[in-house]
Amino acid sequence: MNTTMAGARGQLGSFYARYSQIIDKLTRGVIAFLIFIAINSMTGYMKRLDSAVVALGLAVICAFLPTPFTTLLGFALLLAHLSKLSLPVMGVAAALFLIMYAVYFHFTPRHTIFLLLVPLAFWLKIPVVIPIAYGLVGTPVLAYPIALGCIMYYTIDYIHASAKTFDVTGVTSIIDRLSTMVRKILTNKEMWLYVLAFVVCLWAVSIIRRRDLRHGWKIAVFMGALVDLLILTIGAAVLSVKLNLGMILLGHLLGVAIGMVMDYLFFNVDYKHKETLQFEDDDYVYYVSAIPKVRSGEEPQREVKRLKKEPDEKREPGEIAKNEAAGRKKKSESQNKPGKKSSAKKGGSKQSSDKKKRASEGKKQPGWKDGMTDELLMTQSLRRDLEKEL
Repeated sequence: MNTTMAGARGQLGSFYARYSQIIDKLTRGVIAFLIFIAINSMTGYMKRLDSAVVALGLAVICAFLPTPFTTLLGFALLLAHLSKLSLPVMGVAAALFLIMYAVYFHFTPRHTIFLLLVPLAFWLKIPVVIPIAYGLVGTPVLAYPIALGCIMYYTIDYIHASAKTFDVTGVTSIIDRLSTMVRKILTNKEMWLYVLAFVVCLWAVSIIRRRDLRHGWKIAVFMGALVDLLILTIGAAVLSVKLNLGMILLGHLLGVAIGMVMDYLFFNVDYKHKETLQFEDDDYVYYVSAIPKVRSGEEPQREVKRLKKEPDEKREPGEIAKNEAAGRKKKSESQNKPGKKSSAKKGGSKQSSDKKKRASEGKKQPGWKDGMTDELLMTQSLRRDLEKEL
């Protein structure tokens, strides 16, 4: 079973590696399209922009641009709808966005997409997917954009629910309506309950999945969903907040399913071959757990060509003798070049050359041992002494 799943995962990985650019652009385009459709559904005050064709055109543009541009276009679309409803309301929403940007997103602009992903998850009735998913692949710092995304969603929801009350004239009436809107948003118990549940869920998932636990990601997903569900149900009972518990339970089940899919795609490891290492230095003793990932089938065989010269033991004796003879010949030619030595030296060195020739005759031949070479030299010297005496 594990081998089959690993093989399918490997095929998905190779498919993504081959078409990664197309898949990334398509993913950005689909997410942007869903965000624009959600904004049109929650507002839709400007009829010219409340169209699937407009959303599709903006999504195509966002597919070829970095992720922060999706956030900018989404807020531009939102402010355009709010300007049709009321210019003061649009000004309050724009000020809220600028405050969020100055507080947090100016330093991490790639996280601005959370401001729109959280309202999108609420619109799809699966908001718990956001803290579970980003607890698995992110850090606890993502609690800030998730909380701000919740505030943004409930701001849009309040404006949509109270749209008719903003059709007033007079400066005093407009100020009263805006102050009421800000007070209602800041005192919304349901909004702060979701902020608390999502932050605790994110921290629980992020902390548990970093522990040295068997099946840590699966445990983190289940514990995060359970913590979020408990906080929502208990908080709703304590704060007298009306929640649709059936939809909340269904959303948590879908969140757990998406978490299991992420565990399969990003953290598929083989716990049967877990290894524990121990080493130390002058100050600490280290204990390291190493868990290999599940391999996706057989590894490809690679042919290695050896360019290193073989040692003398692996070569034939005839080849070694030939190379040594060529080296001796080259050395003797370099020593006997004309013009290098005088004629007197030639005559005086004749006897020494004879001695060298006789000594070279007794040199070690290929495959001979040092002891046999010494015996040969002794035999030749004894033979010469006997010839002299006779």
